[in-house]
Amino acid sequence: MVNLDLKFYWAVFLRRLPYFLVIAAFVSALGLTVAMLLPPTYTSSANILVEPQQFSEQVAQTTAPVNPYEQAQIIEQRLMTRANLSTLAQRIGLYKDVDPPMTEGAQIRDIVDRITFIGFTPDVTRGPGEPGATILGVSFDAPTPEFANKGANELVNLVLEENQKIRAGRASDTLTFFQAEVDRLAGELEKQSDKIAKFKTDNFEALPDSLEERRQRQILEQERLIALEREESDLKNQRATVIWVFQRTGRSATAAALSPEETQLDALQNQLVQQRTIYAADSPRIRMLEGQIAALQKLVDQQQAARAVPGADGAAKPTSELDLELAPIDARLKFIQEDKASIQKTLDELNASLQATPANEQKLAALERELTNIQNQYNTAVQNAGQATVGERIEVMSKGERFSLIQPPATPSLPSSPNRLLISAAGVIGGLGAGLTFVILMEMLNRSIRRPVELTSKLGIQPFATVPYIRTPGEVRRKRMLFGGVLAFILVVLPLTLWLINSYYMPIDTLTAETLEKVGVAPGELDLPDGGTEDGTAVEGTAGSPAAPTPGATTPGTAPGAPSGAPAGTP
Repeated sequence: MVNLDLKFYWAVFLRRLPYFLVIAAFVSALGLTVAMLLPPTYTSSANILVEPQQFSEQVAQTTAPVNPYEQAQIIEQRLMTRANLSTLAQRIGLYKDVDPPMTEGAQIRDIVDRITFIGFTPDVTRGPGEPGATILGVSFDAPTPEFANKGANELVNLVLEENQKIRAGRASDTLTFFQAEVDRLAGELEKQSDKIAKFKTDNFEALPDSLEERRQRQILEQERLIALEREESDLKNQRATVIWVFQRTGRSATAAALSPEETQLDALQNQLVQQRTIYAADSPRIRMLEGQIAALQKLVDQQQAARAVPGADGAAKPTSELDLELAPIDARLKFIQEDKASIQKTLDELNASLQATPANEQKLAALERELTNIQNQYNTAVQNAGQATVGERIEVMSKGERFSLIQPPATPSLPSSPNRLLISAAGVIGGLGAGLTFVILMEMLNRSIRRPVELTSKLGIQPFATVPYIRTPGEVRRKRMLFGGVLAFILVVLPLTLWLINSYYMPIDTLTAETLEKVGVAPGELDLPDGGTEDGTAVEGTAGSPAAPTPGATTPGTAPGAPSGAPAGTP
């Protein structure tokens, strides 16, 4: 165990007491002065409740569903743009009477530090782990209660306006998109229908819906063609038979029908043949019959001349019995030839249409399939447009999810910062620690011999007696005057100087911030362009403000056990 000479160390401490007191007094005075001179900061906060949709989702559903945490981040980023912050500063009028006037960049940097988004916290009335109402807390710091209350109110108004603008804009954009989609798909439907109609018109004889009908017609035409060919063969055989009979008998196989004169002439000729067997050639009866036959023959010749047909040389040729019998056969054969040609043409057309039908069926199926797809898209777009219309009406009437102010900002009666007692206590404790540390360091660095035991241990000399250093009255007086002067400077001149600087030149906190900026120790510049810092990073409210804490967790800046949205230190 180390043998400590407490009496010696106490004597050393008393000898170094002036240094200890000077350092402790300097740091304590500095802390107390700063605690007294720091300007008060008043905080006004508000709580905004995220209300769910007022209609059941089974009855009507909004088309602008937004996650509350995501919406909080969007609103925060939009509010922290340069334009919105500049507008907010002008509305509050916080920098209107500042002398010297602050630049716009300085105003924006300052107002960014004054705004705090506390974030979403679950309703404290719920049990742990149970989903509760989500609440957004916002606060604004200002040097006076009036400015704090006005700034918080303006901030709340901007949050509510931005939330309504986001939801209404999203619902309107959704409706506009689906209406444009309905119009586009209606045009596509019309174009596709026109394509199908044109295809059917161009290929009306080879469409799949008339395939069976054309096949039946093909069968009928083929049967007709077979029947005509059979009839043609029979007629040709009949014609050949008639010619063969005529060539051998001089008469046709079937006598043609005679006229009455020809019948009478034939009867008279038969009678004449019979009478000649009975009477003489010069008999009156024979001459009478010959006269009658001559007259009738002349009449029959005239009739046959009238029925004569032109021959190959163009001269009239009397129609024979053979011609009369062959004429209907030839006419029928000619008709059969014409009918066969017509049927063959029809069969060729039917064969061509039947061969083209599969390809046309594929093309038509593709066109109709595309039409069905467009129709389904159109029906879906019409349904979505209807839902978008309902959703827009819900957002316009504020019946969807919305932000509601449940705790409006109040004018604070006491400042939220600085904590003067804490700063003063920290200054005093820090001064005592600094003085004690200085004394210990001095003793650790002092290697001189100051005790008899050190003579024995280091030099091997055993002293008989020790005589302490005795100061003269003048030395004591000068030392006391120096110590008193230093204490007077620390306790009077230093606080007075800081007070004069704070009152007539520049507030201590502002002077400190500007000095740190000049030496490059200050935090990153917040000379905001629209939506970010100089280096392009997005601003997320004040430093340490949560973007979207998990439900159930205590957010930074919220006092444990305090109401949701109340910043730490708020009375």
